[in-house]
Amino acid sequence: MVSKLKKMQLYVPSLIKPYTNPGIRGLLYSWAGEDDLVVQAINDAKEQIYVATAQAHYLNWLGSNVGVFRPSEFNLSDVLFRRLIPALSFAPKQVLPSVKDVLDIFFGENNPKVFVAEVRPNQIEIQIPSSVPALRRSLAGSHHFHNYSGIIDSIDNVAKELVISLDGDDKELKEDELANAMIAQGLHFEIIVSNTVGDNSVQFGAGADLSLFTAGERFMMAGINNYPGSFITDPSAPVVVTKYRGILGQSITAGVVTPNLTMTDASGIPDEPGLLMFNYGKPNQEILIKYYGRPNNSTILIDPSYNFLFDHTSGELVNVIKTPNPKPDKYGSDYKVYLVGVTAARVLAQRIIESIIAAGVVINWTIISPEIKC
Repeated sequence: MVSKLKKMQLYVPSLIKPYTNPGIRGLLYSWAGEDDLVVQAINDAKEQIYVATAQAHYLNWLGSNVGVFRPSEFNLSDVLFRRLIPALSFAPKQVLPSVKDVLDIFFGENNPKVFVAEVRPNQIEIQIPSSVPALRRSLAGSHHFHNYSGIIDSIDNVAKELVISLDGDDKELKEDELANAMIAQGLHFEIIVSNTVGDNSVQFGAGADLSLFTAGERFMMAGINNYPGSFITDPSAPVVVTKYRGILGQSITAGVVTPNLTMTDASGIPDEPGLLMFNYGKPNQEILIKYYGRPNNSTILIDPSYNFLFDHTSGELVNVIKTPNPKPDKYGSDYKVYLVGVTAARVLAQRIIESIIAAGVVINWTIISPEIKC
């Protein structure tokens, strides 16, 4: 296909030498470039005039046209804001469906902790969690710690075994992921020895007293040592940085192959094949470096075909990384302890719902707090 510059050169009289005259060629190049930008702007404009396809500030403008504004205090994505606009403006004004639409946007569809019902005329009962998993502050540090919770399905105190259901339909345990973790119900806790895959069966030691647990009731876990993360997750990252790490004991020059890596201390790195990250978070951060094992606490066996991309110095941290990034529960039930409070998002959801309720309708709110017991 002929470019716009070529087309312009074809239609310009040869007398002014459009192919060889640098001034004329530069002018035609500028015109062709501007013409491309105009065409691109027209194509973009087609998408930005509809709520279903608009993005960023274009979506903000469309929302403001119907009196719906993106909350400034939260990093509300285009996907969620795109759903919020019709729910608060041009969608059919039926009270209960509108309330459920807003709750689905903030707390996730079919969230088991969200309940809405009209108990009597002009009186609505709404139950919601104390925090909103679908939103978080845009400030750095507003991530939350990993944990598991759920319900005990059955108890076998003879075989020292519990069968549990974890919060989140798509949560699947890895084999022995819960080994050495603590499971608690009320004030009673026991240490887990192992767990199976599939049926979520959890095994305990011979001295465990499972009779103090109650089937059908909720539990909490702590100290999940085998979870392959640093207990802070970044869903946008291609890998997860684990807590298993060592200290580099030598200098490395970029472009050099170093199959036997000297470490000051490698005791924290498992003696098994895996992936490493050098100098996490620094300008010379380097990831996805294969290693084959740790023959001793001062040596790591690196892939002999790997050429380092950056210089590294003795004393840098070397972390084991995992891929792909673990998938958290969409309802946020993995995250029982927060670094930054997110109740303001829940208050915002309440305020929006109260704004769409007709005059004379009373809402009774029930707020479920995280089940943290000491």
